[in-house]
Amino acid sequence: MSRFLSVDIGGTHTDLIYIDEAAGRVSVAKVPTTPENQAEGLFNGTQELGIALADVDLVIHGTTVATNAVIERKGARCGLITTEGFRDVLELRRRDRPHTFGLTGTFQPLIERSFRREVKERVSAEGEILHAVDPSQVREVAEGLLADGAEVLVICFMNAYANPGNERAAYEAVKEFWPNDYIAVSSQILPAIREFERTSTTVVSGYVQPLLSRYFRRLTDRLQQYGYKRDLLIVQSNGGLMSAEVAPRLAANTILSGPAGGATAAAAIAHEMGLKDVVSADVGGTSLDICLIRGGQPSLTQQKALEFGIPLATPMLDIDAVGAGGGSLAWIDKTGILQIGPESAGSDPGPACYGRGTQPTITDAALVTGLLDPETAIGQKHGRQMNPELSRKAIDEKVGGPLKLDTLAAAEAILTVGGHKVSGHLRRRLVERGHDPRAFSLVAFGGAGPLFANRILRQVGLARAIIPYFPGITSALGCLLGQLRHDFVRTVNYDLAALDPASLREVYEAYEREGHTLLAEEGVEDKDVQVRLGADMAYRGQTHTIQVAFPEDMPLTREAIRNAFDAAYRERFSVLLDRSGVILVNVRLTVSSAHRPPRLSELIEAPDSASEVKPTKTQPVFFDGQWHEASVFDRFALPRGASVAGPAILSQPDATTFVEPGFRAVVHDSLNIIVEAAS
Repeated sequence: MSRFLSVDIGGTHTDLIYIDEAAGRVSVAKVPTTPENQAEGLFNGTQELGIALADVDLVIHGTTVATNAVIERKGARCGLITTEGFRDVLELRRRDRPHTFGLTGTFQPLIERSFRREVKERVSAEGEILHAVDPSQVREVAEGLLADGAEVLVICFMNAYANPGNERAAYEAVKEFWPNDYIAVSSQILPAIREFERTSTTVVSGYVQPLLSRYFRRLTDRLQQYGYKRDLLIVQSNGGLMSAEVAPRLAANTILSGPAGGATAAAAIAHEMGLKDVVSADVGGTSLDICLIRGGQPSLTQQKALEFGIPLATPMLDIDAVGAGGGSLAWIDKTGILQIGPESAGSDPGPACYGRGTQPTITDAALVTGLLDPETAIGQKHGRQMNPELSRKAIDEKVGGPLKLDTLAAAEAILTVGGHKVSGHLRRRLVERGHDPRAFSLVAFGGAGPLFANRILRQVGLARAIIPYFPGITSALGCLLGQLRHDFVRTVNYDLAALDPASLREVYEAYEREGHTLLAEEGVEDKDVQVRLGADMAYRGQTHTIQVAFPEDMPLTREAIRNAFDAAYRERFSVLLDRSGVILVNVRLTVSSAHRPPRLSELIEAPDSASEVKPTKTQPVFFDGQWHEASVFDRFALPRGASVAGPAILSQPDATTFVEPGFRAVVHDSLNIIVEAAS
């Protein structure tokens, strides 16, 4: 394969990158997202790229369909069958509340109470079936849910992770008459301890499965109509890929599909530049997505709250999403304080400068202060001309007037508050995990990332900022860089001192066979499969576990596993509890394909390094309370090694980079740009 098309659909724009390795061609497009039918944005982008889908070897897609369905409560109607007495697990949660210091709040579970039904069954924590489930009762309950309008059936029994026998019997009882394949069984989706999290994850998977199935089916049909005959690959929350045919069965794994692509790209960029510790900041039109990358690997988490009371406990990249992007709305709260986001103008109506909305955004403030050129900014190709006068009017009415500030002061206040919101979240992410920001570099991308990169660099105290070659298309690039991958987890609760290595190997080998089967469905040969083992472990008596990655070819002996645990625990907490026993709580296994994705720096023909660096023009920029005359450069005209001193603007179709006074931008050999203090 040599011709790849990668697509990332965001809340504001749909980003596409097309790579033809044989021809050495790289093309990108950024088109408005079409919320009513996201696939339309994809096809609009292919038309702008001028490519025929019949000539494409592989299409890779990052999607927000599942995420939006959960957040907007637009998933399928589900019915839950659970153990008698556990009907309200979803609402009892962890007895937490939306606001730590507040006594009010609301919570809406994904399945309303009338669609949650109980059956008599019981399995002990040790896996003993204390009360076998009655298939006739399960059928009766399921038939009632079907008659009431349930499209999806979720089966989640107490302690099913220890023994799935009752869940399997229930599944066999209902699959014969349930009218579709939408049956989510917890022991198949997450055979792991913690009742609430397991139930929530299974419900989320069932809730989005029909939507994903229909969306991928329609998209695949449309692609075939345009001549594309190969598999469609979908980005998972763990940064890996899976086929569109497999994706509905593993629906919960697509929840953070889009942001995962950005983190994957940031890790690849850092590796190419020889940087081990970086933090990625994807500042798009709607949100900011942050991910720590240490030792070249994006941080992973085993649980993420999609929103209050809805945890998802599957392996995924540890990405924090915050409502702070270029389209975030500026508003005054009831105390008279300027706020930015989390609401966004989105692609429709968009920022006030486009003449559809009246609420000012960060984009409007950047336009008024001269950071954006209305002639070259994003949206020009799609008839969306920026009008600075509309931005000034919106800023004066909504911000300047209430705060008694002139237009420029109000616009700079919007940028300052927005910048501090982004920087504050990023700094907290680093410091809370015990990291020194000075040891990290920033990879800033997304349509608004390069605009804030210098500000974040200065306010957080990071070593340097990296601006990718196509910053506005970086998440789409990351979709292309992923591998076909599947993660497995199962609770075993083995006491390490009494561990039988043969039993542990049997568990891993069973999942390895299942992983090989899945990858074979997706066209991967056995010789190209990579397997990585790990576990969730803790000292005896501890509630929470830490994730331990086993070194490659590590023998599964008690001593080797203990050494791996000690190393992980010491890195996390700097001290060991030597006198305590160790419990291996969950086994984890990852299977992935092995391939080397193309590098942009090897395909792009950059200007000769001897080329003279000249600005295309100068542009007045209001910054730090005064006007500056900034030099404007064509980003793509800068050769390797070129150095540009601030104040400067680096312009390109997918993003704008601002270099502040006292800083400089240098083009790295990889064609990415390094922004650092001039001294």
